[in-house]
Amino acid sequence: MTEPNPANATNFLSGISVVEIGSRISAGLCGSLLADAGASVYLIEPPEDQQGSSAKWANRALHAAGKHSVAVDTEADRDRLTAIIGACDVVLLSSDVDPDWAVEIAKTVAPGKILCDFTAFGHSGPLAGQAFDDAMVQSICGVAHTTGFADGPPVALQVPLLEYSTGTYGAAAIVAALAARDRSGGGQRIDMALYDSGVNSLATFLPAHFGGKVPMRVGNQHAMCAPWNAYQASDGWLLLCSASNPPWRRLCNLMGQPDLADDPTFVDLSDRMENRDELNRIVQGWVGQYDVTTATKLLMSADVACGPILRMEDAESDPNLKLRGMIRDIPDRASGGTARIPGSLLRAHSGHGRLAEYVPRRGDTGAAELEALVGTVAAGNDTPDANELPLEGLRVLEIGQYTTAPLTSRHLATLGAEVIKIEPREGDAARSWLPHNGDLSIFFVMSNSGKTSLALDLKSEEGRKIFIDLLVSADVLLENLKPGSLDRLGFGWPQLSEINPRLIYCAISGFGAESAYHERPAFDTVVQAMAGLMHANSFEGTPLKSGVSAGDFMGGQVGLFFVLAALRHRERTDKGDFIDVSMQDVAVWMTGHLWHQDRAESRRNPMLKCADGYVCAERDFDATGREWATMARDEAIALLSREGYMAAPVRTLAEMVEHPQTEARGLLQWHASADGLQWPLLGSPMTFSGLRPFIGNPIGKSSVADASMLARLGIGA
Repeated sequence: MTEPNPANATNFLSGISVVEIGSRISAGLCGSLLADAGASVYLIEPPEDQQGSSAKWANRALHAAGKHSVAVDTEADRDRLTAIIGACDVVLLSSDVDPDWAVEIAKTVAPGKILCDFTAFGHSGPLAGQAFDDAMVQSICGVAHTTGFADGPPVALQVPLLEYSTGTYGAAAIVAALAARDRSGGGQRIDMALYDSGVNSLATFLPAHFGGKVPMRVGNQHAMCAPWNAYQASDGWLLLCSASNPPWRRLCNLMGQPDLADDPTFVDLSDRMENRDELNRIVQGWVGQYDVTTATKLLMSADVACGPILRMEDAESDPNLKLRGMIRDIPDRASGGTARIPGSLLRAHSGHGRLAEYVPRRGDTGAAELEALVGTVAAGNDTPDANELPLEGLRVLEIGQYTTAPLTSRHLATLGAEVIKIEPREGDAARSWLPHNGDLSIFFVMSNSGKTSLALDLKSEEGRKIFIDLLVSADVLLENLKPGSLDRLGFGWPQLSEINPRLIYCAISGFGAESAYHERPAFDTVVQAMAGLMHANSFEGTPLKSGVSAGDFMGGQVGLFFVLAALRHRERTDKGDFIDVSMQDVAVWMTGHLWHQDRAESRRNPMLKCADGYVCAERDFDATGREWATMARDEAIALLSREGYMAAPVRTLAEMVEHPQTEARGLLQWHASADGLQWPLLGSPMTFSGLRPFIGNPIGKSSVADASMLARLGIGA
């Protein structure tokens, strides 16, 4: 690959024009992703007195970089905006928080256009129309309940996680709608809700609920593994992860206490989980002797997964982030200074994402450029909504494990693709994760609905031949193996592109295929630590990971968007491509909203402990001097409302599952497997007016690659 610069940018979405009106962060992030992939984005900037308290406009440089700024101050400007919308393909809106005039103009969008509306709860269900912010929605959908320490309150993440997730899903939904328009004509109304993204992010916690347990907060620990925690060195923090007996034994040897590995208190994983408080004290005692750099080097030399917990301000010195150009300073024409923004997430064989060269001044898009735009005619102005799923007839191969690649391919399946999950003969390790329904993991089935599983030994001659035949027939190959794994089997990008020149190959890994950290394990929490995400969410001086696996699922979502964009580009070029997604890139991108915030003055949303649970209040609310413990949550919320403050209940997962909003949005569905068992499956967070994402059947046992199975897949034995 080549170094990212404007000259070698790939333009997956060239020719697509976007009008960004929405004032939610998610609308701005969606516009930035579309611009990154080559679309022309026209940022509509209202007068300052109409921008309200939007966090998007508080971070204008982040959201304006790489876009064409159009000021809307007068009635004449609004008339011109209507004409601009008529000439563009896509309109981004946030109808629950946008000014009335913006919502009225959006109503004039022709049926053949793609209108994507980002709101807190969507257009259906009892919560529709309530303009809650990210922290409040985290609380209502159960995400806040999963974050925090076991003996402390729930925590709303400082990073606006659901805005980032919804903006990314929205970008993917828009490209899917463009593909549907290309197939059959017609526009689409896309209904994107922070709540829906939040429920989808809970895939690692929901299995415990459906297995009859009560998911609890675990701080920086792991719900099923130990030792796994943040430990304090002499000059900072590091994260250490041990998921099985071999790394635990290596850690004991490193600490100079080899007998601990055979101590009945710690000998098995279940023993270590039962005694992890004592275990944490032992590991902390060893780590505390060293500085972060020394402890990390020692752990890496013993092949124990770990990583320094970087402060956000130190991320620019991280070797991998420097290599991948993820922190950039560009001219800010509005302020006359410079602005620090994240680099491009898109790294492909054909080129990289389109880098913003500067932050534009407000309204600096010239009249001549706008007149030329208005003189164009975008496709599909009057045709009805498309209803044919855009990926029907396409084949996706997934060599995935756990969360990231399986998430990407699961959503591709909902959009019509045939997904073949290739597993080793012994099966994906997640098949055995507890709890089970029958003899299969609930987590595994929730993560892999709508797929066909095929057991294949890629090291055998027979397995390699079958894999090559599958590659010839495939449109997409997805994997989240350790970088270089397929290369060592003879299936690197040069070989894959020779086997199938039209193949879109997407590799998702912790630090990227092009990386300074070739041998570093890529657990989600290590990525959060080494991107500044845990530091960004520090609670009372201790770095804190998100309860949900933010690095994992956001890496999968970004992969989904880029695969869809690359498929659209292939329709024009007839060429495949290789996409390199780094979860660390994605995680540091997510901290961008906090880079210019004064952390000393930054306040968290107060969590009020009531008689029946917690309430999340606005950040500027002073919670002292009240007897919250004597009030029910509804009483506390009513009291705050009377005083002019917004508040929301912190719902448990059980409460979220039973909430009418979850049912109205179709976010949890029960489907029967071939053996008659009922399985809880996640609904799609992408809601369309015409398209109906298909939640396929629960995945079953892995199929043997015998003659009948190969015939079913349309390939020779």
